[in-house]
Amino acid sequence: GLDIGGTEIKAGLVLNGKVIKKTKLKTEAAKGRKQVLENIYLTVKKLFNKNVKAIGVGVPGPLDYKKGVLGKQVNLPLSNLNLKKFIQQKFKVHVSIDNDAKVFAFGETLYGAGKNYRNVIGITLGTGVGGGIIIDKQIYHGRSNAGELGHTTINFDEKTKSNCGNNGCIEEYVSARGICRRAKINSPREIYELALKGDKKAIYDWEETGRLLGIGLANIINAFDPDIIIIGGNISNAWKFFSKSMFAEVSKRALLKGTKIVKTKLGEDAAIVGAASLV
Repeated sequence: GLDIGGTEIKAGLVLNGKVIKKTKLKTEAAKGRKQVLENIYLTVKKLFNKNVKAIGVGVPGPLDYKKGVLGKQVNLPLSNLNLKKFIQQKFKVHVSIDNDAKVFAFGETLYGAGKNYRNVIGITLGTGVGGGIIIDKQIYHGRSNAGELGHTTINFDEKTKSNCGNNGCIEEYVSARGICRRAKINSPREIYELALKGDKKAIYDWEETGRLLGIGLANIINAFDPDIIIIGGNISNAWKFFSKSMFAEVSKRALLKGTKIVKTKLGEDAAIVGAASLV
């Protein structure tokens, strides 16, 4: 199972839904396509052995999941690349590929917090904001790319330019980039550590993140009425600082009641396991 993110590439050997060995490398997106592909290759190579029968891949953004061709990539220099073909040529095994948030949601549905539910939404908060929709234990694709929930608009008047071109989308508020811009601090980790020390501004920044996320989640609940929403990605580590304001906003705005909202159970293994489960 391979999980390619804007910041890190993570891989794991998966047996019966469990990660038995894993590794990670920096993506180094700023260094361009050639470097990112080299890092993908090196990450897989660290774990690959003769017992590996197939590779499942999760990657951000829209793609043709059948052909393995990536669409417009906001946080990676891999737009229009046939990533499936690249990995198949390098390792000579079957490769399946899908959106990273979809495979996160799939992993959590099969083996994690969504195991006892049929209709699950997964949200990943990291470099970007991803979404995955699971209906009756299957990934819902629509025509191909249903689930781009991070690009739903919560502020139609937003003047700040967004990476994707859809100014005012939820990703610009609750991704690492959005949180740091609002807090005027370079990394979410730094804001988290300040909050742990009781810094009032940092605590407020996380509460505001929760409120904005809650608006997005209320929209999702009103649209899909899922059994459960599972929140993952690196930003979810600050759950204790943003969840209270998130729940309050959902309660205020969601017309439909009863959807559970929980933090990831599998953590960074969810997308690895979900990617492996594609094959």
